[in-house]
Amino acid sequence: MVLVGGVVRFGGIGWGLPLQLHADEWVVVEGAIDMAQRNSFSPPFFFRPDHLETQLSYIVFQAWGHLFGGGSPEVLFADDAAPFYALARAVTATLGTASIVVAYFIGSSFARTTGLWSALAVAFFPPFVEHSRYATPDVPLVFAVLLTVLGTVRYIQNERWIWLVVASAGVSLGITAKYPAVAATLTIAAAVVIASVRGRRYARIVVRGGAAVAMVLGFTFALSPTLFTDFSAVRAQLLQQNSTGHLGADGLDWSGNAVFYASTFFQNGGAMVGAFALIGAAAAVLRRRWDMVPLLTGVVFWIAISALTLHWDRWGLPMFLTPLLLAAIGFDAARIWGEARGRGSRVTVFFLGSLTGLSLIIGSAAQLASALAADTREAAAADLRDRGIDADDTYYDGYTPFRTDGPRNLASELGVVDGVVTPREGIDRMPYILTSSSMVSRYLNAAHLPEEQSVYAAIRALPPETVWRSVGAPPASAWEPVHIWQSIDYIAKVVRGGDSGPELILYRLPDAE
Repeated sequence: MVLVGGVVRFGGIGWGLPLQLHADEWVVVEGAIDMAQRNSFSPPFFFRPDHLETQLSYIVFQAWGHLFGGGSPEVLFADDAAPFYALARAVTATLGTASIVVAYFIGSSFARTTGLWSALAVAFFPPFVEHSRYATPDVPLVFAVLLTVLGTVRYIQNERWIWLVVASAGVSLGITAKYPAVAATLTIAAAVVIASVRGRRYARIVVRGGAAVAMVLGFTFALSPTLFTDFSAVRAQLLQQNSTGHLGADGLDWSGNAVFYASTFFQNGGAMVGAFALIGAAAAVLRRRWDMVPLLTGVVFWIAISALTLHWDRWGLPMFLTPLLLAAIGFDAARIWGEARGRGSRVTVFFLGSLTGLSLIIGSAAQLASALAADTREAAAADLRDRGIDADDTYYDGYTPFRTDGPRNLASELGVVDGVVTPREGIDRMPYILTSSSMVSRYLNAAHLPEEQSVYAAIRALPPETVWRSVGAPPASAWEPVHIWQSIDYIAKVVRGGDSGPELILYRLPDAE
């Protein structure tokens, strides 16, 4: 299971290279290169803060550069950046694969079979597979949260100091990856209180609770002291990251964000995973399994992150651990129930469990297929180059060959006069317009930006000159049979040569000479 889970993760780390297609990966890669140039272990950026994977990437870059590359990372990077993006992604894939092992140990704290179901759920949950191929902090955060859950579950079971250390180290690792990891300190607090009250050693609440706080602070300082010594940069990023300046990722209140994350989980996990999670939660309550309380850590993230002004699907990754781990408990409980009630019940539970597992596995395969497929930006870049069309001839969107890894607004250069798309005053006339579905959909849905909306609507009304079509993103559905069929169909399209990525359309500007 670990091997296959690793394959679907590591198999995708070459996605899009040598183009840089992800908007956030530069932070880790260029941050690690900057560290190499300065010969320093202090990351230069504090965005999320991204320090864990930046520091690990720095170590890997140095090792690869001197052992295999034949030079210093910064020199090699200037010549060819692609290997370094692949190496940084390999760091994420390694932590994603290690998460499978940690999930097994969490589940096996209750039963060996629960450990196997937990490992399977984490190994093949499609969003975990997808984000394991990016040099971003979301999967490292999942790994850190799983460590915290493991430590607190085991601590409640036997109150050994080593498990409190593991839990505290998990929170600290998480904080150096993404600031919201601090929410997991509530899991440690709950574990200390539960264990102390159960054993009627009330003084331990203060003593061990204080020790856990000290360990979290100490480990965090040891891992990344600049988070303390340059706290002004941390504070500035915390305020900036909660801005409303991301079109398509804002505009929801707390309840809207909460529904968004819940819907994202069901669309990727499936209704049966949700049903088994409810069974698992009921089994935990009926059995009075206080050692299962740490599995609710995802709920803490759900409540806390939904309070932010923005919402991104990847922010939900630590939230999704709760239903996945509870589903493993629920399936094991259903299996035991079915075996005690005869062949019909046993076969029913086995069928539903198999359907659920198959949906996750096929969904993961679709994610790998998406990573292995050529991206439309690659195909369009080659076509445009052959036709002699470059950025100086074109008004272009973000997420196109001329701006592969970030947004760009065509309405800043183009306007609509008498229903005709035309350059704004002071902007030179060029013959071509190149749009990306990643930007067009944002603006066509932005009712609060009527001017931009009108520009994109007028562009869409033009006759396309060339269209680079995409098979789109891997399908998602809450209904397992539908998800299985759609994922198989998606894989078949990729095998037949379909491109992933956004749909790109090249137009001629009206009346261009």
